Amino acid sequence: MDDVDTSRGHDWPLAADCRLLAIDAGQTATKAMVASVDGTVLGAGKGGPAIHYLSEGGLDKNRISVKGAIRAALADGGVDPKAVISVGLGGTGVDPQGEEVAAIQEIVREIVSPQSIQVVSDTYTNLMGASGGEPGVVVIAGGGAIGYGITVDVRTAVSNGFGYLLGDEGSAFWIGMQAIELACRASDLRDDPTALEQTVREHFGIERLRLLPRIVYWAGFSREQISYLAPKVADVARQGDEAGRSIFILAANELALTAAGILRQLYQPGDVAAVYPTGGVFSEKELVRIAFETELASLWPTASVRDPRFPPVVGGLIVAARAIDIPIDEVWLRAVEASLTRS
Repeated sequence: MDDVDTSRGHDWPLAADCRLLAIDAGQTATKAMVASVDGTVLGAGKGGPAIHYLSEGGLDKNRISVKGAIRAALADGGVDPKAVISVGLGGTGVDPQGEEVAAIQEIVREIVSPQSIQVVSDTYTNLMGASGGEPGVVVIAGGGAIGYGITVDVRTAVSNGFGYLLGDEGSAFWIGMQAIELACRASDLRDDPTALEQTVREHFGIERLRLLPRIVYWAGFSREQISYLAPKVADVARQGDEAGRSIFILAANELALTAAGILRQLYQPGDVAAVYPTGGVFSEKELVRIAFETELASLWPTASVRDPRFPPVVGGLIVAARAIDIPIDEVWLRAVEASLTRS
């Protein structure tokens, strides 16, 4: 319920030059998009990565990323900031009822002065983009992993997504950690040899895995370095390494369980529900996507796995439009679709 738009919208006529602004503040990058009220995308821009607003330095870092993305999108579309009347922002780790919302709104107002600023979790905008504004379930597997779902009667549920220390099974970070563990176990003969040993050594630029703690426990170490290992693990798996393949089999199973967790919370056995896999991990079709679908079919046979229709930033456009009572129908969505590739 917390992520669902509840504002009553506008009580003024919409001029043809009114604009919508969407922001997807993610851990990889912050993306923004500006569109006319009929759904035509006019411009897009990118800023730096976002982090949790309540983390040390989070507000300052996110201010730079969000403002950079907004400015880039407005410039790309040739849009006057005064024309923006509604903003939809989906942010990583955002609690729509949390204290960070007011701070985020103030950051946006440093550039534009809209009638409405809706701040929601990026899980919500992910689903809205993937489904074109419809109910369903989204499983996001990027640097982290989380599932989110919403029903026709506006019940919501979350699964996985406890963060890199407590969970995020199936994420790029989790895949990297699994690879490091198996490489270390093989290096001291607790397990069979694996090509992951060489992959991990080369990734971190070390000759022996015993040197790895000096890197990982260093005060300035960034956990993204572990996430960036995931594509290299995929290369090893595709080359037939059993340890590498086992990681992706387990990742697909964990992501299927993430989807099943949402379905069990929101539906009854036998109910049909749309499931949208999103995020970079799912780009590994042979290693993850196919196995995910197979495992989910055994857990929830009536789940309908579908390709996302739009990226998460379009979910932000949908949030912005609905906040001022613009109906999200097929005509509006096709206008987005037709102009998206030109933005």
